[in-house]
Amino acid sequence: METDNRLMISNLQKLDHFYSLMSRATNLPYTECDAETFDDQIFIFTEEADANAMAEKLNADRYPVTVANFDRVKMQALYTGLYLTGVNRVAFHNGSGLCYLPLASIVTIKKPEQKPGMAPVMNDSLQMTAVYFLQELRRPDVENSPERTSKLRELEQELIANLLRSRFIVALDTTDVKGTPDLSKPNPDLKLPFLKNQSSDTMQPIFSDLWEFEKFRVKNPRKLQPLALPFQKLIPSLIQDIRGYVLNPMGFNLMLPKDRVETLIKQS
Repeated sequence: METDNRLMISNLQKLDHFYSLMSRATNLPYTECDAETFDDQIFIFTEEADANAMAEKLNADRYPVTVANFDRVKMQALYTGLYLTGVNRVAFHNGSGLCYLPLASIVTIKKPEQKPGMAPVMNDSLQMTAVYFLQELRRPDVENSPERTSKLRELEQELIANLLRSRFIVALDTTDVKGTPDLSKPNPDLKLPFLKNQSSDTMQPIFSDLWEFEKFRVKNPRKLQPLALPFQKLIPSLIQDIRGYVLNPMGFNLMLPKDRVETLIKQS
């Protein structure tokens, strides 16, 4: 078994491209938790036809996914994202069947150093619980049976627990600030970016980790600086008439209404 795994790992590492499934619910790789081992895994295929077959089955089951092609340039970014999200295993389909490979055996990723007071470099527990909750919550045209309602409630409670214990990154717009901003004093030149949801409500973007913040920063023309805050310090926001927060807008894009955040803080 060990020899077979080494061969499969070598074959996967030598590929110039492969296919994987992306969840429309999270904008991240479709992830499953193995019922027996509890490994969090994604699926990689050498053949597009095999990826399409699984995508067709998942879409029929109302788990909306698409098939994505990864070349060598994109592979490292995918593996890094898996590590930071908490995925620890790859279900590799080589055209003949599935082989289960630990992510750590496929690629070596240096664990980022988390220094005291530094913005969170990763938050895999929060990321993973949000992925599972949203993959289930955002299934289209699915009736809420007692079993599904119970499952969603359990997933939501795990997500809430991770929200309450997490530190988040707030983006500060320092484009117009002269010198180093002093956050202890009011500064009219210091701004906060905001987004609009589908209802045109003002939402403040927040981020679970530096990886998600960086995905947002590189798409923004303004000069942004991260500020780390615990969940309990998100209220009050400096943005007037804010309706809530949007967690990881370049990722799973989870809306957190302001009144819901206030309620959770009071109950914590």
